[in-house]
Amino acid sequence: MKRRWQIGVAACLLMVPTAVSAQGASSAAQLAPNQSCSLVTQANANESAGTPNIGHDGSALPGIPVPDISQGFRGIPRSAQPPLTASQRRILECSYLLDEAQAEMPYTVFVPSSYRAGTPTPLVVDLHGLNITPLMQILFDGTTDFAERHGSIVVAPMGYSVAGWWGARAGNPVETARMKPGTSERYAVGELSEIDAMRVLDMMRENYTIDEDRIYLMGHSMGGAGTYHLGAKYNDVWAGIAPLAGAGGIPDAETAARYRSFPSLIMHGEKDSIVPALASRRAVQMLQSVGAPHMYLEFPGEDHEFWIRRGAEHMEKVFLFFDTVSRRTTVGFITEEMVLP
Repeated sequence: MKRRWQIGVAACLLMVPTAVSAQGASSAAQLAPNQSCSLVTQANANESAGTPNIGHDGSALPGIPVPDISQGFRGIPRSAQPPLTASQRRILECSYLLDEAQAEMPYTVFVPSSYRAGTPTPLVVDLHGLNITPLMQILFDGTTDFAERHGSIVVAPMGYSVAGWWGARAGNPVETARMKPGTSERYAVGELSEIDAMRVLDMMRENYTIDEDRIYLMGHSMGGAGTYHLGAKYNDVWAGIAPLAGAGGIPDAETAARYRSFPSLIMHGEKDSIVPALASRRAVQMLQSVGAPHMYLEFPGEDHEFWIRRGAEHMEKVFLFFDTVSRRTTVGFITEEMVLP
C-alpha cells in the first residue's frame, strides 16, 4: 500500500494511472499520464536562463563586466542556456490546481527512458532556490543526464512561489488562499510551499511506479533549507537527502536526531558569499553530535552559484550518492544493542 501525504483540506484529485513506458515515448501524454504537461522547448529553456552576463565556462562576455558575486544577489553569474541535451529535451513542464492556494502550480518532471510501469523506479524531489523556477532548477547542468544514466525520475515543484521557503519559514498569510480548517486564518506562504511540495510527491506516487525505498530529496540554497526542513519533518519518507549550499540548517540536537534515519550528503563552496559555508559546517556539527550518518564535501575556491548551476561534475556526486543508499539497505542509527554478541 502506497503512503500518501494528505496535507490540508483538499487533496489533489487524480485519475487512476494508466500503464506507461518511457522507452520510445515522445509525447507529453505518454511521459506524463493523468497530468497536464507539455515538453520543454529550447525557447522556453533559453528564456528561463535570463540575460547572460558570463560565458558557460565562466569566461567574460564581450563588453560585459564580469559579475562580482561577493556583492550578493546583484553579482550572481548567469550563463546562457546551452543547446538542450537529449535528456533535457524530455523535460516536462506541468501544472495542477493546488486547492489550498486556489491557484495553478507549475512543476517540472523528467522520466528516464528506462522507466517501465510496474517496475519500481527511484524518485528525486528537487527543490529550487530563491527566485529560481522549477524549469531553471531541473535544467541545472547534469541533472537530467545523470537521472537518465541512473534510471531516476526527477520532479521539481514550485513550492507555491519562487520565495516560498518550503515551510522552513512561515511567511505571511495569502489573501487569496483558503482558510485553514477550523480557523479564521488563511494559509501562509510557507505552509502552501510545503503543501505544494508534498502534494507533488503524492502525484508522482499516484502516476508512476515509485520505489518507496528510494525516494530522495535535494535542493540548492533556499531549496537546501527546504531539504533540511522537509527531510526532518518527513524523515520516514526519504532514503537520503542532499542539501547543496543550503541555507538555514539544523537548529538543535532534537531536530538533528531525526536525521539518524537516513544518510545526508551536504555540499558547499568554500567561498560562498551568499550562503556562507558556515551554515553547512554548523549543520554537520549538529549531525555529528547525534551520530547521524552524513558526508560533507566543501569545495575550495567555489562560490554559491556557478559550480551548481553549471557544474555537472558536482551534480554527478549527488546521483552517485543517491544510487548508493536505499531504505532497504540503510540500517539507520546503530545502537549499542545492535552490536552486542
